[in-house]
Amino acid sequence: MNFLRNLTATGWLAVAVLVLSLALLGWCTLDGRRNAAQAVRKADAGQTMAEGRTAAAGDASAIRDRADERTSEIDATVKDGTDAIRHAPDRASANAAALRSLCRIDPSRDARCRVLLADPGKVG
Repeated sequence: MNFLRNLTATGWLAVAVLVLSLALLGWCTLDGRRNAAQAVRKADAGQTMAEGRTAAAGDASAIRDRADERTSEIDATVKDGTDAIRHAPDRASANAAALRSLCRIDPSRDARCRVLLADPGKVG
């Protein structure tokens, strides 16, 4: 303890500068670690965003492909229905062909569709 009592003003100044330097060094180290941790979090968030965008693009592509496939199915059904109506021998057959075509596109459109799709011979 005699050491502290014998310090002059210059000695106290040197001790104060040393303590402040150590505090500043510690603060800079903590700040650097905080910045590094924040950079890691940003990189992880960027990776997550990239993965999400990739998944969303894949989902959008799958939805578009299913919609294109459904459109193709509807176009083929309409063409088949139109051909069946045009080649029907009489009006009753043409009406049955039209109903069959509608029921293939939208089975919930008419109550007769359930019967027609289950047994086409019963509806005419």
